[in-house]
Amino acid sequence: MIIRQLYQDSHTEIRIATESEAALHLEAIQASVAEIGAWESWCNDRYQLEDSRKYLIDSEQKRHRGVEFNFCLFDRASGQLIGSVGVNRINQEYKFANIGYWIRTGFTGRSLAPLAVHAAARFAFDELALTRLEIVAMEGNHRSCRVAEKAGAVAEGLHRNRLYYRGKPKNAWVYSLIPDDLSA
Repeated sequence: MIIRQLYQDSHTEIRIATESEAALHLEAIQASVAEIGAWESWCNDRYQLEDSRKYLIDSEQKRHRGVEFNFCLFDRASGQLIGSVGVNRINQEYKFANIGYWIRTGFTGRSLAPLAVHAAARFAFDELALTRLEIVAMEGNHRSCRVAEKAGAVAEGLHRNRLYYRGKPKNAWVYSLIPDDLSA
């Protein structure tokens, strides 16, 4: 399956980032450590260019194997990488997967994350023939929960010890999207 772009309008493009864009990826992460790092352990001050490069190479390999699909959001005016959305933990037997996202500090509050979730969900349902997507947000991550809700996902409850963060189990809200949710 060859897919390079999920979405484009006059302001935003959601597409695959290449290894040559590792510096843009790193810049977005470094600009967002305080906000994203509060919820994602990979996002920290030690993240370096080599980490971005490895992530983008790994994403390409996983995409070719059909086990994970990661896309980046780009601001068309500045060319900056402004976020990411991915379909991962794909279970082909039961036709479901996880969807994750983050938006660069300074670009939040513009409905970019719900847009990205919708585009990735449409891809997962139409191209991967999945029938369920889950969004898992650590308890207290109100922004991520709001994104899930704005994208049309249904809250299924607070699940105990659902995530592991910095060596400790954490409770998390689980949301689901099914194809009918996108047409509502």
